Amino acid sequence: MKYFFIGILLAFSSALLSMTIWDVEMAIIVTGGIGLFFFGLSMISLGTLSSGDRLRVQFLSESVGERRQRIKTSTVFLLIGLPNLLIGACIFYFLN
Repeated sequence: MKYFFIGILLAFSSALLSMTIWDVEMAIIVTGGIGLFFFGLSMISLGTLSSGDRLRVQFLSESVGERRQRIKTSTVFLLIGLPNLLIGACIFYFLN
């Protein structure tokens, strides 16, 4: 939950900062961009962008501890990126 709150804090601060400096459209771009960046990091760290053969080799060659750490890292990135995408979608829906 701590990473979700970090994501909420990052989303609100980036949205408020970009609304005060630029306008609403830039707030949508900034919060959505941050959310997509962390979603991309989550997909890269989880290994979802590789083929099935590479996933199978990676699964068989890593230990249980390494797999848990990889999944935890991906979950952290996902929990930081999700509030940014939600705030960006809410700004787009309600203020645009």
